[in-house]
Amino acid sequence: MLIMASFQLTPGVFALFYHYALGQFSKAKASYLSLFFILGAEIITTCLYLSIYYLTCIFFFNNLHPETSILFWTIAGILIALGIISLFFYYRRGAGTQLFIPRKYADALDQSAKSVKTRSDAFMLGALSGTCELAFTLPLYVVTCVEIMRMGAEGFASNFLTVLYILTPVIPLFFIRWKYQSGLNLADIQKSRVHDKGFTRFILAFCYIIVAVLIICFRTIYQ
Repeated sequence: MLIMASFQLTPGVFALFYHYALGQFSKAKASYLSLFFILGAEIITTCLYLSIYYLTCIFFFNNLHPETSILFWTIAGILIALGIISLFFYYRRGAGTQLFIPRKYADALDQSAKSVKTRSDAFMLGALSGTCELAFTLPLYVVTCVEIMRMGAEGFASNFLTVLYILTPVIPLFFIRWKYQSGLNLADIQKSRVHDKGFTRFILAFCYIIVAVLIICFRTIYQ
């Protein structure tokens, strides 16, 4: 959950979108449109989670025992690789907060953020803004789905963790929305994002590696 809350692509697009919306519309309408952006981001997170959960259930229950599968070693290796990538390549070199995504895609997101006029535009922008980070998020979905599946799909704890997990990615968006409504502007938000860049890079790398180590440790225990 901490990793999911630390990604910066969707919050960065949201900050730009809200800035442009304030320049074109009233504060009330900008705030209203921002809710549809957040809804789009939440819907795509929920759809991804549910899809991967059901695929994981079918895959594990019909073919593999999770505690003895080589897939766990593969996932652990992927998570370690993502930790290293997060530390050195998640942000581009320079003083700003440019991410690893291709510049053409970044420009397309910027243009899309500028051109939002309706609720559906805001919803689609929210849903599509984080697509370039799927390489970072999909392994986390698999790990989370497997562990929640172990707990039992009908238990209170598993249901509570499921809801909490799919809500986590939009928490930074509500925080940015609160900043704008408190009178801050894009420059203020960007300044804080630059200040937090080193910490974000570290926490992503650290958490990825910790999850990988836990997977290896529990795999060894079950062996």
